[in-house]
Amino acid sequence: MVGNQSIYYCYPVFRPPSEGNSLLIQLTEGCTYHCDFCVSNLRKDFKVRNLDDVKKDLDIANKKYSSHVKRIFFLDGNAMVTPTEKLLEITKYAMNKFPNAQRVGVYAHAKDILKKSDNQLRDLSDAGLKIAYVGFESGSNKLLEMVHKNATKMDFIQASKKLMKADITLSATFINGLGGADNHDLSNNHAIESADLVNKICPSDDRLWYISFLSLMIPPGTVLYEKKMKGEFIEMNATDILIELKTFFEKIKFSNKEANCVFRSNHASNYLPIKGILEKDKKEILKLLNYGISHKDVLRSESYRGL
Repeated sequence: MVGNQSIYYCYPVFRPPSEGNSLLIQLTEGCTYHCDFCVSNLRKDFKVRNLDDVKKDLDIANKKYSSHVKRIFFLDGNAMVTPTEKLLEITKYAMNKFPNAQRVGVYAHAKDILKKSDNQLRDLSDAGLKIAYVGFESGSNKLLEMVHKNATKMDFIQASKKLMKADITLSATFINGLGGADNHDLSNNHAIESADLVNKICPSDDRLWYISFLSLMIPPGTVLYEKKMKGEFIEMNATDILIELKTFFEKIKFSNKEANCVFRSNHASNYLPIKGILEKDKKEILKLLNYGISHKDVLRSESYRGL
């Protein structure tokens, strides 16, 4: 708060873990999609905020933080859906207010990206929007349809290539255990198709890009929670989740050996913290997974897992 002014937030706030030290600015509220596993739209009706109100928040933040802001993140669930003209205007305004800021970041659904032209994405990138966090969840079209992701594997491939063409860094997330414990074939397909998706989007240069895995957690209020309560969805145990992740890594094979893909599976939801560079650290990561599968005592307990 500055004087009697404070930056507006619509709680709860949703942001990537890596944006924990960023200036958070509420550009949109909620999300335009309703995935079975997600809580982001449970308590919010979606809207794009009035830009004058957003600019006021940036002005307040400028008075308080000024030169200390290095990164800015526009909330909420898929702020990339904001019409390009508005998103471009507010990105320019934010970068002008904070001259030491390195970038603006947003959550983005694949369809949000695909609806914008290459020129529009390039304009956003040139203005300072330099990273988009995209929830892939899976490369399996069957599983994506089951959880109402409203996107296909090909959507993710095309959206990723559009981002990279515009020089916007891709940070994509998958969810381990999303298919449940009672369908081994679906779990196996989830791992194999997800790896194939990552292989297909690997750029030909050494740019930095990010792939991460969360382990499924089912908060009350979600569609998946209701299915769990009815016995229609059974959660995978820690060992099965690590086996699924192992299958994913076994299928990773980049044609570009200079690829610079940062992999992370060290979120609070994960049973076994993993980090490395794909495909460079593939062998070491597989060794770690094999150790975790055979030594359950090293895994994070359920009581310490969280979103």
